[in-house]
Amino acid sequence: MSTQTNNISTTPFEFNYASLILEPYNKSAGSSSKLLREVINKLNDKDLPDSIRVIDRFKNRKGASTRELLHIAAPLQDSGRRCFGRIAIIKDKPPMLWKGKDIVEEILKEENRKFIDVTHYVIHFSENSDPVIMIEFNSSGPRLSDIEFYFRQVCKEYKIAKAISSSWHLDINYDDLTGRIANVFGVTVKLNVNDLKYSSKVDWHNSLQTLKDDSGFKDVRLEFFYKRVKDKKGLYEKNIKGLDFARGIIDWLKSDNNNIEHVDDLKMSYQLDNGEYADLDFLKNKTTSIVNVPLFTSTQYKPTDFKECVGQEFNSYLKDGVTNTK
Repeated sequence: MSTQTNNISTTPFEFNYASLILEPYNKSAGSSSKLLREVINKLNDKDLPDSIRVIDRFKNRKGASTRELLHIAAPLQDSGRRCFGRIAIIKDKPPMLWKGKDIVEEILKEENRKFIDVTHYVIHFSENSDPVIMIEFNSSGPRLSDIEFYFRQVCKEYKIAKAISSSWHLDINYDDLTGRIANVFGVTVKLNVNDLKYSSKVDWHNSLQTLKDDSGFKDVRLEFFYKRVKDKKGLYEKNIKGLDFARGIIDWLKSDNNNIEHVDDLKMSYQLDNGEYADLDFLKNKTTSIVNVPLFTSTQYKPTDFKECVGQEFNSYLKDGVTNTK
């Protein structure tokens, strides 16, 4: 979808941010940035075998469909302080003619683009803090959890790091919310119930699964509305069970960064400890940037313009914590 920005046709890209943390095999191995840079160098190796370059995330899931990930490129720039990467999900069965050929070269041919969905990402490496990834939001492409999984396999294969994890940059921190939420008036939740067995499961998931099984519906959305009853002092009485339920959801999100990816909808109406009322859409709580890239045709942009626009937005966020949201 193209728009007009300062009389120039542009196409918008939405990005979110996260930190990546790698656990070394020994303390002398270096920082997370150093270890992640080694991962990127491996991925940029032209001799990387296809068995590593193409990874099925669902390979060990019994009865699950495939989720094949293909890392395309991530050239290091700015003396190794940054890389612009692309990773794809193979959404259809690829032609047999790809076998025995350079899969990246084949998949980037115009006639083969229909077989993939690509997600762009940028990583900033810092020796003083954990590396930060700026990742495109692409509903049909690879997600942060896919990238994390992919990097983890490379770490294991080449003994680069013992573990890797990620942490979303959020507008409202879950720890702060847990400590400050004093009352709750409404909760709306819809989860990918079939995927919950792969998430950090908790008791309240059982009710969703039971309701799904009993009703026969593929998707289940729950909406809870709690009474707004005032006491003699004119203050709203606490909805104790509602608070427990709301905090249970927040704790579940805190327990595993990837749990948010099993959520289709999650909203809360609540009161803070200072008396303020608030509404939070958890899916929109990630720190977000909208980058408008100029078009040179009705649908095409230049890679150099993309990198310049995205790079400038990343610099602004890293320097001042400010993002463009329009």
